[in-house]
Amino acid sequence: MSDSTDKRYADENAPEEAPAAEAASEEAPQGAGEASPDEGEALPEDPEALKERVRELESKVSELEETVSSYWDQALRAKAEGENARRRAEKDVEQARKYALEGFLKELLPVKDSLEMALQVEVSGGESAEKLHKGVEMTMGMLDEVLQKQGVEEVNPLEEAFDPNYHQAMTTVETEGEPNRVVSVMQKGFLLNGRLVRPALVEVSVRPGEGGGHGSGAEAGPSEDES
Repeated sequence: MSDSTDKRYADENAPEEAPAAEAASEEAPQGAGEASPDEGEALPEDPEALKERVRELESKVSELEETVSSYWDQALRAKAEGENARRRAEKDVEQARKYALEGFLKELLPVKDSLEMALQVEVSGGESAEKLHKGVEMTMGMLDEVLQKQGVEEVNPLEEAFDPNYHQAMTTVETEGEPNRVVSVMQKGFLLNGRLVRPALVEVSVRPGEGGGHGSGAEAGPSEDES
């Protein structure tokens, strides 16, 4: 086969790429040359029209600034609300932790009262009785230690001024001394982490002639339900 025949054969079997390349070259300038209306916008030559265009742009800038400011304020409010919600949740958790034992403590206090009354009984004769008294005394000490670790405080206001926030007057007694003082404690009160669980039941002094005997409850402190 001659050289001319080989060349003709190669030309006939070559891929038709030229039309595609030409089409691509025709489309490329069209896409590349396109520009957004703002980029290709020409400024007006008339001074008045130019001033009007400047005013329009200034108005758009002002609107954008107001929008940004509004979004910023909303973001700050949302952040503040989130912080407040977090603090409230933390406070609720702390309150629940501090006073979770309140119901249990109310049930336990009568046991403590009974042990204290047992210690007030005089022990006479008999080694076994003395040992029993010593055992109760040790039990009371252990119980007091546990209660103190849990934030429990006694309210024992003997000879203190009567405080209706922590004391409940059960009776009054006429005395020559200072009135409105606690002259005896019938039952101790208790606090749990500073919150009143049970008021102290007390006898309060009054001036002679102001009445005595069993109190009417006029000066009674908060009851267990109220606390």
